[in-house]
Amino acid sequence: MCQDHSRRAALANARKGKDDMIAQKSTAIAASLLFSSAALAAEAKITVLYAQPNSAEEFDRHYFEKHVPMLHAIKEVKRVEVSRPGSGPNGATPSYHLITEIYFDSPEALKAVTGSPEWAAVRADAATFIVPGSSTVLISVIEPKH
Repeated sequence: MCQDHSRRAALANARKGKDDMIAQKSTAIAASLLFSSAALAAEAKITVLYAQPNSAEEFDRHYFEKHVPMLHAIKEVKRVEVSRPGSGPNGATPSYHLITEIYFDSPEALKAVTGSPEWAAVRADAATFIVPGSSTVLISVIEPKH
């Protein structure tokens, strides 16, 4: 009887250990799905910092009449924000003429767009009015709100 009780206790402990292991694996799988879904759901953006051009008037005319409409025509582009930096705290002229942020639903969408013929046309247009080496391009994944 004592051996039978010991064997039942051992089996119960083994089952409990197996149940605990399954619960831990399930939690780990759920967490990985949650985190990978969050990563996949993250927005991405391209930020372009345009240095002061030789002629702000010519730059702006081309940029707003031709270049920005090309960006808006790309269906995967979620939104485009263009801002104009103000003077620094000491009144100094800003280092950048314009800052443009181009938003995408995901890093995968951004990657797909940058390989498209439409994006190639945007890049070719940029080469017609931007002095090589005068702009800075940053690619970012937007962190979720915490």
